Amino acid sequence: MTKDLHTPDNESLIEFPCDFKLKAMGKNSENFVDVVYEITCKYAPNTPRENIQITPSKGDKFISVNITIYATCLEQIHGIYGDLKKHPEVLMSL
Repeated sequence: MTKDLHTPDNESLIEFPCDFKLKAMGKNSENFVDVVYEITCKYAPNTPRENIQITPSKGDKFISVNITIYATCLEQIHGIYGDLKKHPEVLMSL
């Protein structure tokens, strides 16, 4: 699922720079958090690990990884979501 972050006039709905929270969901594996963090750091290299929040599913089979980044442009956000979408361990991103 990808959100359209533009108005009909192609203007950004987000005012940059800003804190931006992204979410990725996948199977609860040892390296899923690292996968999401590495993809995020590719586009937002100054993101501290302390900005990660992890929420397990009710049965602990899946986890949700929330990371707050300091976003400077829309291309940065699109890059992160694009790479998350391509990664086989990421089931969904918001």
